[in-house]
Parts: sequence; C-alpha cells; structure tokens
Amino acid sequence: MSYQRVLEFAALSDTGLVRSHNEDAIVVCADYGCAVLADGMGGYNAGEVASAMTAQIIAEYLCSKMDAIWFPSMGPRPLAMARWMTESIEQANRNVLYTALTNPECAGMGTTVVVACCLQDKLLLAHVGDSRAYRYRAGELTRLTQDHSVLQEQINAGLVTEEEARYSSIKNLITRAVGTLEEVHTELHTHHTEEEDLYLMCSDGLTDMLGHDEIQSLIRQYGTELQPCAEALIDAAKDRGGLDNISVVLFRLVSEENKSWLQRTFTR
Repeated sequence: MSYQRVLEFAALSDTGLVRSHNEDAIVVCADYGCAVLADGMGGYNAGEVASAMTAQIIAEYLCSKMDAIWFPSMGPRPLAMARWMTESIEQANRNVLYTALTNPECAGMGTTVVVACCLQDKLLLAHVGDSRAYRYRAGELTRLTQDHSVLQEQINAGLVTEEEARYSSIKNLITRAVGTLEEVHTELHTHHTEEEDLYLMCSDGLTDMLGHDEIQSLIRQYGTELQPCAEALIDAAKDRGGLDNISVVLFRLVSEENKSWLQRTFTR
C-alpha cells in the first residue's frame, strides 16, 4: 500500500578511506515514502550501535503507525505524521541513552539523524545534529536543514562565512544528538514538493569533503540516474580524502507509468 506519490529511492553507504568501520546507518521504507539516515558517534563500535538502533527504531515506529491508520488509501495527515516523527526520535533517544548508561562499552554514544517522509504533495523533514537534507529543483540545489552545531551558530551570528566554515577545526562539534541527554529537541519542517524534485539526505562525511556547488554539479550531471549519482557523490568525497564514513540517500518523484519501487541500501 503506498501512502504518497510514487517515489524512487537509491541509497549508498561507504566506510571511507580512514575509518576502520562504518558508524552510519540507513533505513529506506520505500512503500511508506520514508527514509532515515543516522551518523553515530562514541567509543569503538558504540557509534555504530547508536546509529543502527536509532534508524531501526524510527523506521519501525513510523511504519507501525501508518499500518494502523483506519483509511490507509488516504494516508496519514501531515500533522499526525509530524507528531509520529517526533515521537519516534524521542523513543530512539530513550533507548540509546538507556543502552549507553547500562552498557560500559557503549558509554557516551549518540547519533545524529535526519528523517524524511513524503505525503502527497508534502515532504516532512525531521533532524537532530548535522546530517543534512537537500532539494534539487529546476537545476538548483537548496539545503533544507540547518546544522545543530557550534559552527552553524557562529555562521548565524556572522562570526564566520560559509566558505570559512568549510575549513574550521570545530565543524564537527554538534549541539544536539540522539541518545546523549534525557530530552532531545527535534527540528521539523514541512516543504511542498513538485514533480521532478530530487532530494538528497547525507551524513557529514559527504558535506565535509564536497562543497555545495560540487554536490550540485554532480547531481546535474547524473540527473535522474539515482544509483550512479549516489556512487559518484561518494567517489568524489573519497577522492578528496574520505576522512569519515559517507552515506547518501537520493529519492525523487516519478510518474505512475515509470513506477519503480527501490528499497536498496549498499555498503561498500
């Protein structure tokens, strides 16, 4: 049962060239028009635990809520979906924090997360931390999320420029995360979608290596070829050093006659 206009997804995660293991996690629920991307942090392997737990808890919570609605052909209302997205992140926060407090090997772990859900002509985005979402429309790439980071606060205050921020030594100091405090503050926005829109979700392993214009150029080059585009984005980030795990989710609206449900996540 589909709950939105037809979507096509592609997802890819890569360890990069420096890290020994991948602490990013992706869950794509194509039939529900939802995707979750998390970027973990903590001691060895603990970040991987936090991100995997968070992505799975959020996806399962949202899918169970949509399965339970009375009129599935109509789909949930945006206000209900927004509430579920917030509740799912709060549940993940409780579970990750409990695991961190009760398992010494997981002490101090946490994760960023970005969640996208499509309903008819709307895209709902929820995020915590510095994993991002972008929209590519009519040849232009627009960033839809604002990082929860010390550096973003400095940019907002006019202390540094966006260009200077790319080379800052504190760009990975985040001010919000899932699983680190008893309360988590989720930022949530609703955007109107248009036919031919393409959306990108990514971890900072991509955006720390590639600038806005470089990402835009690659998306322009590959257009609607989502899987080759995902591969090109990750390869470009690795060419720049691949200092962190790199994860991307791409999805777009497609016409019914070109319907192609994709629920693919590749790890390289």
